[in-house]
Amino acid sequence: MENLVKRLEKKGWRKKEIVRAVGIIRDAKQNKPHDIKFLEERIYWVLLAVIITANFAISIALIPVLVALNGAFLYLVLMVLGIVFGLLFELVIRSIEHLEKKHHLLLAVLIPLIALANAFVISNMSNNLMSKLSLANLHNSIVIALVYSVSFVLPYIVYRFVLKIEYYAKE
Repeated sequence: MENLVKRLEKKGWRKKEIVRAVGIIRDAKQNKPHDIKFLEERIYWVLLAVIITANFAISIALIPVLVALNGAFLYLVLMVLGIVFGLLFELVIRSIEHLEKKHHLLLAVLIPLIALANAFVISNMSNNLMSKLSLANLHNSIVIALVYSVSFVLPYIVYRFVLKIEYYAKE
C-alpha cells in the first residue's frame, strides 16, 4: 500500500482522501469471498504452468524456422519472436494484481531459464532432423538459445529496469 500512497500523494490527493481510499481497498481485500481468495492463491501456479507449456509450444513451432532459415535473418526472426512472446507473457504477468515481489522475481528467473532450455533442446532437435534429412543448415544450439531467451526476457527488463515500473504488491 505504500506504493499506492506515494502515487496518490504525487497526484495531489489530500491525506484524508488517501487514508479513506487505502481503507476501502484494505477492507475489500479482507472481505473477499473464500472462493476468490482460493483462486487468487492458485492462479500464480496455473499461470506458471501455462507459461511453461506455451513456451514449449513456441519452441516446437521454431523447428520449421530453424530448418528453413540461416544467418542474420534467422537471428532477426528469433529476436522478433522472442520479443513478441516475451511481451505477451509480460502483459499477462503484469495484469495479475495480487502478485508480490517474490512472485515476480521467481518468474523473472524461471521463465528465461525455461526459454533458454527449450530453445536449446529444440535447436538440437532441429539439427538432428537436418542431419537425418542431409541438409547442411546446422546451427549453434547455444547461440540460438541465448538469442531467443535474451529476446524473450527483454520486455521484462525494459519494464522493470529501464522504465522502472514497479507493478507488484509491496505487502
